[in-house]
Amino acid sequence: MSVDSPGQQPARARRILLVDDDVAFTSFFKEFLLTYRPGAWIVHTADHYAPALACLKENAIDLAVLDIRMPIMDGLQLLTLLKRTHPELQLVILTSSATPEHRAQSLQNGAALFFDKTEIASGLDKIYAALESVASAPPEGFRGMLRQVGLPEVLQMECLGRKSSVLEVTSPNASGRIFIHDGSIQHAEMGSAQGEAALFQLLGLSGGEFHLKPFSRPARQTIDANWESLVMEAARLHDEAAGEIVPPESDGPAPDGLKSTRAASSVVSRRRIQEIVLCSNTGELFYEWQSSAIESRIQLLQDILKISASLAKSLNQARPDRLEVESQDSRAVMLLQADRRVFVLSANPPPGS
Repeated sequence: MSVDSPGQQPARARRILLVDDDVAFTSFFKEFLLTYRPGAWIVHTADHYAPALACLKENAIDLAVLDIRMPIMDGLQLLTLLKRTHPELQLVILTSSATPEHRAQSLQNGAALFFDKTEIASGLDKIYAALESVASAPPEGFRGMLRQVGLPEVLQMECLGRKSSVLEVTSPNASGRIFIHDGSIQHAEMGSAQGEAALFQLLGLSGGEFHLKPFSRPARQTIDANWESLVMEAARLHDEAAGEIVPPESDGPAPDGLKSTRAASSVVSRRRIQEIVLCSNTGELFYEWQSSAIESRIQLLQDILKISASLAKSLNQARPDRLEVESQDSRAVMLLQADRRVFVLSANPPPGS
């Protein structure tokens, strides 16, 4: 990974990440961006997914330009991953493998633009203008995000990343704000509703727009529960009430049909995600979050894969692609997909937290 930041950058300089294993092309394109309009860009480069993810963790990137053909995790896989983990990031595909299928996949999975590298020689000005336009665009709204991730997923990403922000949500008939500090939901407001009541109503919206704003402290903290329980409760209420979101602690009698919802809410799990490990089917690490035993988790996934294959053969059934191991205090979920494996561990929080 490298960064080129010549001199003092102006306030409006945007950060772009070029992810391509063709080092000669990356050097050429980086030089072009830095000299075409000096001071407009801060350019980072990565030759595959690992340094790209590290760069995104350390820097506020405005735009990532991905090649498709790269080792271990190709550009389409990286595109899909980044749309889930960095929903605010603008993404562009620039590749020599510009088939109609790749173009359709890229745009369907969230790429703002798709370019053929062969267009570079005759269309540098055009490509530059397009990249500048995409980087200047406001973050994609809730309406567009529904095809990739929903509002609950955006909220989870903010909390998992231990970020601090204000999530402003608007729909044709309602608007509200969710205050997140260091990965914890502190307050929510929607009309006259506040706290969990407002949060459940916002998460129950079926469409609209959202914007992530810098964190500002709310007038008071109205939410103390951990975010996982809150998101799970909102989903449960939505499912069981057929879209009618009513928080379990709201005043007044429950509408018909919601008594079972309120009873169910008392047993909602308070488990919190402790760690996440994502790797390829060959054991190459893609992503990890708060794992202190990465190698053992990857080996466990390999062992589980062998066991599941053996069971499938003995039972004459298809190999299972999901295994859950649950105890009173924790749960481990292992996903065994064709091209990757995932380990997620959740556990009950310490008493009093």
